[in-house]
Amino acid sequence: MSIYPSQSSKYSHQRQMWDAIGMWAWILHRVTGLGLVFYILLHIILMGTSILSGKDRFNATLTLLMTHLIFEILDILLLGAVLYHGLNGIRILMFDMGIGVTVNTQRNIFRALMVAGALMWIWAIALKLSG
Repeated sequence: MSIYPSQSSKYSHQRQMWDAIGMWAWILHRVTGLGLVFYILLHIILMGTSILSGKDRFNATLTLLMTHLIFEILDILLLGAVLYHGLNGIRILMFDMGIGVTVNTQRNIFRALMVAGALMWIWAIALKLSG
């Protein structure tokens, strides 16, 4: 019997790793966190330079941001990132406080928070599209 794992068990382990909800939660938490940092920096730079350029330039910038379709879509994606990052952060805080430390409980908390986040996101999209 070999002490080395067979090729099939090696790939099976890798497949299980990428099927794990916790792995995807971790990756998405990092990606949304980096995205939010990028957004905040871009927002501060854009608003700061436009307000320093004068009232007319600032109003023109706001008009563009509020009426262009691409910025409407980016707004919706921003809300999704904020919801995901915030709700997953709550799950992580619960884990750090010792609430629901088992894998199954964490998985269920994650699923419940993601369903709640998806419902809030859909509701916000409906509000945005209706008015």
